[in-house]
Amino acid sequence: MAQFHYRLQLLLERKEEAQKEAERELKRREQELEKQIAELQSLQRREKELIEKRDRLRRELMTRPEDGSELTAHEVRARSEYIKAVGVEIDDARKDIVVQRGVIENCERKVQEAKKSVEEAKREVEVLTKHRTKQQERFLREEQAKEDLELDEIGNVLYTTRRQT
Repeated sequence: MAQFHYRLQLLLERKEEAQKEAERELKRREQELEKQIAELQSLQRREKELIEKRDRLRRELMTRPEDGSELTAHEVRARSEYIKAVGVEIDDARKDIVVQRGVIENCERKVQEAKKSVEEAKREVEVLTKHRTKQQERFLREEQAKEDLELDEIGNVLYTTRRQT
């Protein structure tokens, strides 16, 4: 009996490898997205800490120093300038958050593209797999038909031989 040989086997194997590579790329993209989300959360925590620090400094603006001495205008001005500096840090933190959100949106787009790529690769593999299955079934039917024909021929020869004797 002849052995089935799928003539597009090499193409099927390449498509399967392309699918695996697309899945690996998707995983890398998802990991990068998770990393960027963690970075955003870190930036948001930093912003919150700075806001809390500024609020605390504002509350302490007019409090006396710990040594019990009088609060001077120079100390109030220095504290006020420091509060403004913390405000600038908060603004910078907010800008960093906006930039990071843009990075995350870009990562999310890349993840979606990678998912589409994986789906397309899966479809290509599925099409070739179905084609291979149909080709194999057709091959097996043809082989069975040949075998049935040979058996009929053998039966006819035996019948004819017995009849002649």
